[in-house]
Amino acid sequence: MSATENKLRPDRGGFDPTATVVIPSTAATQAALVPDDLGQIQVEVVGGPMDGLSGASNADSLVIGRASDSALTLALDPMVSGRHCRIQQEGRHYWLEDLGSRNGTWLGDHPLRQRTLIGPGTTFTVGRTQIEFPPR
Repeated sequence: MSATENKLRPDRGGFDPTATVVIPSTAATQAALVPDDLGQIQVEVVGGPMDGLSGASNADSLVIGRASDSALTLALDPMVSGRHCRIQQEGRHYWLEDLGSRNGTWLGDHPLRQRTLIGPGTTFTVGRTQIEFPPR
């Protein structure tokens, strides 16, 4: 057993809490960390006038609004702006930002004042519509 391995074994009397352990990366562990659909952004309407509607984008952003070119078009909600908000993917992170909408984008009871990091299961509101960024 090497000196480094001894430092990591408390049963050997040489435990070092500051020791760095290098775990070799394999193709299998890397594949497990990267979902196959990384890059596709999906959302689902879970409440409001268009309940059940879903939208997806293979680009690095997904726009939500009443405009017909939005990835999720909410034409039946008059409280939603043409280009209301956007989910932006940057690496493994997803950001929600309001695009200057008239009625705002809400996370719970709080208006979105700046671009905000979101994760799987996040629910937010635009107009009278509740939208979920679903778990993958």
